[in-house]
Amino acid sequence: MRDRPAAILRGRRVAAVLFDLDGTLVETDDETVARLARRLAPFRPFLPQRDTQRAARHLADWLNERFNDGLALLDWLRLDTLAQRLARDWGLIHANSPGRRLTPVAGTVELAQALYGHYLLGIVSTRSEAELRVYLAQHGLAGIFAVIVGADSTARIKPHPQPILHAADRLGVHPRHVVMVGDTAADVQSAQAAGALAVGVLCGFGDRADLRRADLVLPSTADLAAWL
Repeated sequence: MRDRPAAILRGRRVAAVLFDLDGTLVETDDETVARLARRLAPFRPFLPQRDTQRAARHLADWLNERFNDGLALLDWLRLDTLAQRLARDWGLIHANSPGRRLTPVAGTVELAQALYGHYLLGIVSTRSEAELRVYLAQHGLAGIFAVIVGADSTARIKPHPQPILHAADRLGVHPRHVVMVGDTAADVQSAQAAGALAVGVLCGFGDRADLRRADLVLPSTADLAAWL
C-alpha cells in the first residue's frame, strides 16, 4: 500500500520503474575497466598522465558504444543471439552463473527494497532471463521485481522499444507511466521509442554526452531514492 504520492517526471505520474542490469544494478563495468587497466599497464609511459585507469575507462566506454551499435545491427539481422554466444565463448562478455558473485552498485539493493510496494519494479537487460535470475537469487530480490525481460524474452532487444513495451504490458501499465533506468544511450533510446521516460545514471559506461537525451540524469542508480 502506498503511503506517499507517486513521483512526477515531465508532468507524468510514475507507476513502474524498470532497471538495466550491467552498470546500473551491478558493477560489471568496473570489473571490465579493471581488466583493461591491467592489459594497458605495459603502455603506461605512452598514456595521458600515465593513468591506466582513466585510459581503460575511455577505452571501455568506446568499446561498449561500438558493441551496442553492432548488437543493434545484429538484432535487426536476427543474428544477435549468435553474436552474444560467440562473445561469451571468446571471453568478451561473462555469463552470470550461480558461482560468479555479482557486486551490486552501492545502495541499489536497498533502493529496490525501498521502492517495493510503492512502484511496480522490473529489469530489462540484454542478458538472458537465466542470468537475471542469478542476480535476483544472490541478493534476495526475486519477490521484489515483478517482471524480468532478457535478450531471450522478446524478438528484439534494446535500443528497440519492444523490451520496454513487453515489460509494461506484463505489468499492466501504460508505457508513458514507466521509467527506464540505465547507463547507456541504448537504454534511453529504447525507453523513449516506447513512449516511456528515461533516467540515465553515470555509474556505468555512459557519460553525460551519451545520456544527454534522458529525461533525468543522476550520478548513481542509488540517487533515484531521493527523487522517488
